[in-house]
Amino acid sequence: MERCVAALSGRRTTDGQSRFFDDVYEKLSAQGRAPELIIFTSDYDSFPDCTLMLHESFPETQVVGVTSSTNYSSDGLAENALSALAVYEGLECFTGVLEDVSRCPIRCRGSADRALRELKYTDADKGRVCCLEFTTAYAPGTELALDTLGEVVGERDIPAFGSSAAVRRGTQRSRVSLNGKVCNEGCVFAFIRNLNGRIALVHENTYRPANRFFTVTGTDCERHKVTEIDGRPAAAHLAALFGVQIPELARNAALHPIGRIYGERIYPAEIQSLEPDGSVRFRSYIYNYSRGVLLEPDDPGRVRERFLDGINGTGFRPGFSLAVNCAFDYDMFADKGLDELSVKTFTEKCGCFLGVSGCGEQLYGHHVSKMMLLAAFE
Repeated sequence: MERCVAALSGRRTTDGQSRFFDDVYEKLSAQGRAPELIIFTSDYDSFPDCTLMLHESFPETQVVGVTSSTNYSSDGLAENALSALAVYEGLECFTGVLEDVSRCPIRCRGSADRALRELKYTDADKGRVCCLEFTTAYAPGTELALDTLGEVVGERDIPAFGSSAAVRRGTQRSRVSLNGKVCNEGCVFAFIRNLNGRIALVHENTYRPANRFFTVTGTDCERHKVTEIDGRPAAAHLAALFGVQIPELARNAALHPIGRIYGERIYPAEIQSLEPDGSVRFRSYIYNYSRGVLLEPDDPGRVRERFLDGINGTGFRPGFSLAVNCAFDYDMFADKGLDELSVKTFTEKCGCFLGVSGCGEQLYGHHVSKMMLLAAFE
């Protein structure tokens, strides 16, 4: 029996009946036993049906789902599709849901406390346990959910990684799910212990530093707003640093991310909008007196090669992997013709894998964008 199986099926019909779920079910059920864990992605419209059918088909399995703008895995890629990764042995997982994440997820931390107690983490688990989380997009809930999980984990060395869900095209609606329950505003998580060895997190920024540094001198963190940079109005000063006019910065905000500097690490943050009061709203928290740097697009081919070098640097061949890449960056790779090539290469390097293409990534408790992320399981 294989340890894990990836399955993908695009929407297609036979005699007017949709068969995409049947295709995936046939492959996942062929092992003759229920998986320990299923992680799945689908397009927004198919998501509720996929959630229910997977849970009803595998009622003893922990089933975690998230909407994805592109569904890709070692079994292929497609936009309107169901993609799933099933793991049958060699891990333990303990799951839960944080609801009301845009207001008060701490009220739901009991589910995370319970999952952590069931995990029974010890010092011997260092490097073998992680927290996978998927959160609905376009709300301050991502950081609130990460903060809640961070409080639950405390001093234990359990890294968090995951993705903000992809939105339905033309809207800000997204979905996540756990064991048959769909959440339109929440965070689903799984504490995962790899019984076969280590878990390595590999990451690579798709934008590089442009050697123009600054200090944030005024913020409204609750609203994700930066009001001042280097003592000047944020929008005007940021536009000047990028060498563009304010209207151009507003029109092309997604192309002008900044990097938050934490020691030797740079975590990209994407501009959401320029506000009438001259402030800049970001998709991530920006704290007062934090150091930052302007970012510029890196060459996708070089990014991909560095990312693959990072996978090689784990020191083991993954048994299975989970990749996270924001939808904007995935489109950039597709424009360069690197999407199918990357899927093929990931399959060779990462074993059985599933990819998520959402509205941002989460790594070590930070909400980021413009970053490629991979969790590799030995």
